[in-house]
Amino acid sequence: MNNPITESFSGKNQLLPFRPMLAARPSLLKTGRKVRKPSFITEYPGQKPYTLVFEDDVLPPDVSGIQGVRVSSVEDVLHYQILLGDFCELYLSADYSQAHPEISGKLHLTVVRRKGTVSHPDKETTRRLLTRLPLNFKSLMQSPLAVLDGDRLPQPINREFVHKKSIRNALISEPLIEGKFLSFNMFDAIDEFRFDHESDHFQGMLILEAMRQASIAAAHILGQLPLDGGMTLLSYDTKFYNYIENTSPVVLRTYSNFSCTGDDEERESYALCQLYQWGKLCTEATLNAYIFMSKEGYATHRIRSGRITERIKRQFDTKIDLLKKHSVNS
Repeated sequence: MNNPITESFSGKNQLLPFRPMLAARPSLLKTGRKVRKPSFITEYPGQKPYTLVFEDDVLPPDVSGIQGVRVSSVEDVLHYQILLGDFCELYLSADYSQAHPEISGKLHLTVVRRKGTVSHPDKETTRRLLTRLPLNFKSLMQSPLAVLDGDRLPQPINREFVHKKSIRNALISEPLIEGKFLSFNMFDAIDEFRFDHESDHFQGMLILEAMRQASIAAAHILGQLPLDGGMTLLSYDTKFYNYIENTSPVVLRTYSNFSCTGDDEERESYALCQLYQWGKLCTEATLNAYIFMSKEGYATHRIRSGRITERIKRQFDTKIDLLKKHSVNS
């Protein structure tokens, strides 16, 4: 098991032990000498989990087991680099570089810049790029996440990352972190949900709750949302493609655009979630939400929304009273 790492959340000085799942076996990480970090643009693909390849380029014939992702523009390359960080590389063959000197020159000028100088992709671009991105089975198979039938499920995530009072209501596991993405296993039951019949597949409410928990966890773990921050959902946009069987492991991959800057009390944000079983995409969703940096900000929002609800109810009651009086008089 990985050694505990303490994450500090900005603004509130709260500390919580967190154990991220690394994308390689611990034995591969403990080395007595400093290993040179592979460059992003490579002539020898396969050194990193994902290899970006331009649509017209050709991989070397002698390589195998490459997890290739086809890209159509320099902008796609830069965006994948932001989203995946050190988990991706770009293969650029000599023939392709010679045939497209404008692309080669632009890449060498821009890719080497610091990632923070390039704006993050917008929601639609991120969703499009995510649909092209397969699961990273190399890292998943080397992590504590369950992938194959019979694999043991990891421990549930710390309840504070999903805003639960009991760990028995955490529906997702400790995560595997890859760039801006978190991957979790999903559990098939929690104490707070009860169904009136047995089912051989995951019920829709469980799936929605798992994605909600994953989006909250991503805001805390990667976005550095303080532990007493809150989130209120504005909308789900969910697509169901296949039943999810409750007898085999489920992998939930999540991206959130939230990043704590400390310059405002509340901010609109979104998360993208995908559920896979046997490598097959079963469900995906976009979750839009307001995120609050403190419990005080969240409480203020609840008071404000409560007043709006009361006003709507009074208006409704007044309208019903007028209809009743009109019915009696007629």
